[in-house]
Amino acid sequence: MVSRPRVVGLIVPLTAIAVWQLLVSADVLDYEYLPAPREVADALADLVRTGELADDLAHTLGVALAAAAITLTVGGALGLLIGLVPTLRTYLMASIDVLRTIPAVALVPVAVLTFGPAVTTELILAVYAALWPVLIHTAAGVAAVHPRQYDVARTLHIPRAATVRKVVIPAVVPAWLVGARVAAVVALLVAIAAEMISSPRGLGGGLIESLNALTPARMWAYALVAGIVGYLLNTALREVVRSGLPSGPAHAARATTNAADHVGASATTPLRGLVPLATLLIGWQLVASDDSLSFPPPGTWFGAIARMYDEGVLLPAIGQTLTTFVVALALAAFIGAAVGIAIGASPWIDRTLSPTVDFLAAVPGAAFVPVAVLILGTSPVSGVAVVALVVSWPILLNTATAMRAVPAVRLDMSRTLGLSTGERWRKVILPTLAPGIMLGVRVAASMALIITLLVDILGAGEGIGRLLVESQQKFDARAVWGLLLIVGTVGYLTSATLTRVAARGHPPPDERDARSI
Repeated sequence: MVSRPRVVGLIVPLTAIAVWQLLVSADVLDYEYLPAPREVADALADLVRTGELADDLAHTLGVALAAAAITLTVGGALGLLIGLVPTLRTYLMASIDVLRTIPAVALVPVAVLTFGPAVTTELILAVYAALWPVLIHTAAGVAAVHPRQYDVARTLHIPRAATVRKVVIPAVVPAWLVGARVAAVVALLVAIAAEMISSPRGLGGGLIESLNALTPARMWAYALVAGIVGYLLNTALREVVRSGLPSGPAHAARATTNAADHVGASATTPLRGLVPLATLLIGWQLVASDDSLSFPPPGTWFGAIARMYDEGVLLPAIGQTLTTFVVALALAAFIGAAVGIAIGASPWIDRTLSPTVDFLAAVPGAAFVPVAVLILGTSPVSGVAVVALVVSWPILLNTATAMRAVPAVRLDMSRTLGLSTGERWRKVILPTLAPGIMLGVRVAASMALIITLLVDILGAGEGIGRLLVESQQKFDARAVWGLLLIVGTVGYLTSATLTRVAARGHPPPDERDARSI
């Protein structure tokens, strides 16, 4: 029997689809790029009948699942090693934090120049993007193992290898599972994004072909399938995580918080944490040839940057990308927080909207971009709207979760003290929501940079994404790597800034422990 909450949750999407169809049928909604649901269903049926959808779906899922399998093994092993060896944490985490903030989309031109538009390119990019969540969550899980557990193992004279096998690994599994869930979703997102830019195959290739052919019904069909795949994958992984954790959602939340603290610590690691990255760049400079078509020495990147500056294209591109990124992220934070508070505060709104929100939030962000670009156009204002629309979901979901978790005793106490509604929100509710909102903003920031570059590439933007593609088409690897350096710097500075802002109201684990003594 279908539960009443699930039936209530179907009211909004079914009503929206029915109204959409009626408005189009009555010629009230007459826009060529907004097809009726019936047209989308017909296009989807055609894709199924011709076998195109099966081929594209198999291609995308094959890349995403292969990348997830690789990262679960490699990322888990590396995270375990880094977590067990304090010296490695000291000398690696800052370099890892720099590398993980480089959007995989920005690496597409480099990968295409090196490997060509092949499945290998998509797989490498998906592995690169999905590696970091597993590695960071696993390392955080190791760091969170209580020292008393090691003391007990030493007291019982358990060898180090056995301690790792019997104590550390079981304690790390919850964090590893949370990282695995994030990695699989990221791998799907990056696989679709890479297909959009470098390959005519897969769901991403189908979306772009439909966009270029101006067949909106077909494009909506591909976007719908991407959404269904993302939703089913996310739901299945959520159940796997829940079944694998001893304390259910609470343990998952704790594992996620530990990872966030671990990332925050890496962002404030001393400069010696950048030694491996600096060593790599120096070795690259000494070994690479100036004539390399894919990996020119780092010293030549700055010459390419200076050339683009002299040509007058660099600063306008940086300005447009930063403007779109910052304004869209601020708009997403406002919209996501406002809607999330409304959903979390009202059980009726929660039951009515949550199923729809869960589905839309599970749609890979890259699949939204062609649809939004076709409907909203390619102006700078529409670019901001597209990015804000896509990246508002993590902020919304985290805010709604935090709102549901506001302790009732705090609200009762505020009423007992006679606080007004405004004072209650300012002094009790908003401070309680702040950590959840900031966690959502930190997740949204990395996604916002990816979507900003995609909008540049797929639309008529003149930002860094457009320069990256033009440099790839000219086989100008020096310019590609120079632009990649700029994008990485923006990502790292954004991550470090948001981490410091969050840390002011959410002290590191050591401080929290000290305050509780």
